[in-house]
Amino acid sequence: MADLWHAARDKVCEGNLFGHDDFDNVVIDVIGSLPEEGKAGDIENLLSLCKMKLELLEARAKNQKPVGEVAPSDSSADPVTVLKQFIDKAESAILQRVDFVDNETVLSAHKALIQKLAKRAVEKPRVRLFTTNYDLCLEESAARIGVVLIDGFSHSAEQRFNRDYFQHDIVRRATSGTKADYIDGVFHLYKLHGSVDWRRKQDGVVIRSQANDTEGLKPVLIYPRSTKYQEAFEVPYLDMFAAFQAALREPDTTLVVAGFGFADDHISAPIWSALESNLSLRLILVDPSFVPVVRLDAIGAGGHLIDLEIGVQRQYQKRIMRLVGEGDPRITVLNGRFEDLVDAMPTITGESDRQRLQMRLDQIRDFPA
Repeated sequence: MADLWHAARDKVCEGNLFGHDDFDNVVIDVIGSLPEEGKAGDIENLLSLCKMKLELLEARAKNQKPVGEVAPSDSSADPVTVLKQFIDKAESAILQRVDFVDNETVLSAHKALIQKLAKRAVEKPRVRLFTTNYDLCLEESAARIGVVLIDGFSHSAEQRFNRDYFQHDIVRRATSGTKADYIDGVFHLYKLHGSVDWRRKQDGVVIRSQANDTEGLKPVLIYPRSTKYQEAFEVPYLDMFAAFQAALREPDTTLVVAGFGFADDHISAPIWSALESNLSLRLILVDPSFVPVVRLDAIGAGGHLIDLEIGVQRQYQKRIMRLVGEGDPRITVLNGRFEDLVDAMPTITGESDRQRLQMRLDQIRDFPA
């Protein structure tokens, strides 16, 4: 989030010969003060307050009665215009900052996670991946190892979103017979806050594209701000969250949480509700903040015990950790990064012949010709 603050600051002040005044003046206006020199502020809080002030200014302008003749104002100094341009530039900077994945990006941990989960037996329900990230790490990793992602988009030339596609599956069917076999390594991918390659057309249809806004296509992302809860009730986010809540209610379900700090109540609340009602739910929390790095370095091998009060600040984290303290056997807390989770995750045995072939092909790709 600190990176996004600095990226937005640079974008707003792009071409400004007088430093970062254009950005800092808006921060002082809506927040009241600047962060300490060299430090980043809360970009989510800033955009939230900007959005609130913009709504107030627009409502006032709409209801204000004209009094006599008023000279036309300079649009560049109009508070509504200034604030709109500020928000547009800040959101554009965020979109550029999270669109970092290309063919050269190292995604070893993502690939390893997908490879391990892809060995799940085909007769079992498909693995569902839910992410609040906008980036294409999962899509690129899956493409590199030949894994199929069902993400709600059609396979036509113009890929369009339709919630019904999550009900589809992929089978292998021989031309000489009628038997159809489910192919292995198929995942369902739900991007709860949108994606860098989602665009909304003027008619409201969501397509997969990375075209610029100038072509009449708007990015489909829930940007960092307090209105994320309200925006989550719009299409296609509503379909994603409905699938997430339905998955949490299913019996004998395991939810693995990595890299999520429980700051978004519209995601945290359904998880807590599921813990209250679903007795067969298993929850695995992975986060490096449960024990500070300084303390980890000072602890000898075998002594990495979780301190239930360290790093726990948000209300749903506190509730969950209290359940852990009370001995709830459904919850497992692991101290570590996403990479550590992937390393610790056991490899599912019993892969198919096709999966073994794919693994061999992956191995030889790592060697130069």
